[in-house]
Amino acid sequence: MTFTYEQRQAPKPKVGIYGFTGCAGDQLLIIHTEKEILNLFGSVDIKSFVMASSNPVEGELDVAFVEGSVSTEEEREHLLEIRKRAKILVAMGNCAVSGGPQAMYTGDGKFASRLKKVYGDVQFITEPLEAKPLDAFVDIDYYLPGCPISAPQTFALISRLIHGATPEPYPHPVCHECKLNETPCLLLEKKFCLGPLVAGGCGAVCPEHGLPCVGCWGPNEDANFASHVELLESFGITKKDIMRRIHNFGGHKILKHIENL
Repeated sequence: MTFTYEQRQAPKPKVGIYGFTGCAGDQLLIIHTEKEILNLFGSVDIKSFVMASSNPVEGELDVAFVEGSVSTEEEREHLLEIRKRAKILVAMGNCAVSGGPQAMYTGDGKFASRLKKVYGDVQFITEPLEAKPLDAFVDIDYYLPGCPISAPQTFALISRLIHGATPEPYPHPVCHECKLNETPCLLLEKKFCLGPLVAGGCGAVCPEHGLPCVGCWGPNEDANFASHVELLESFGITKKDIMRRIHNFGGHKILKHIENL
């Protein structure tokens, strides 16, 4: 018996890319990587990616990438359904990983009053929820932080997953990348910068242009929050202002780091 070339090829991994509450910047980054996008579509079987194709096929998946936080009951139910269908689920981008800016006040007990202040007494099509990251509702296999995600990390992760290899974690803070770039430390100039607290991977692009890190890649798990808050206070910045800025991109995930400060 002879086989055709197509018959000898192993089935392509089935991949789905989804977006919930967020700016869709992570999905756009994938679309705009012209050199890699053709290789991606050639290497995997994209079953659902509505920003790239209008004909999604919702079935079993080898890998699902989900962008955005969960802020409605409809999104929660969709996430649960994706989790059931996907062998591997990746939280893609800051909103999915940490909750994003829309989750900066999550857990303060004032969600209902804020919702009414903005929308008034209206009938919602789907029940609004206080924005939270994906792992508040389902188990996540891998995290891909970023605001937006970086192309090198994204395609390295995709390549490893579709070939059955374990992705390597990226534990370094933004400060590490500043040193690699030989960028002068803005903290030495007594400027507000969250570099020591924030997950690296962005290449420290903001400090390299003289702009302090605002934390858009979410918290670094090994960061010393207490020490850094004390340092920023020594610059004359109030603790209230420090906490407000830390919350901005840290979202819901930041609470465990600062609840006792």
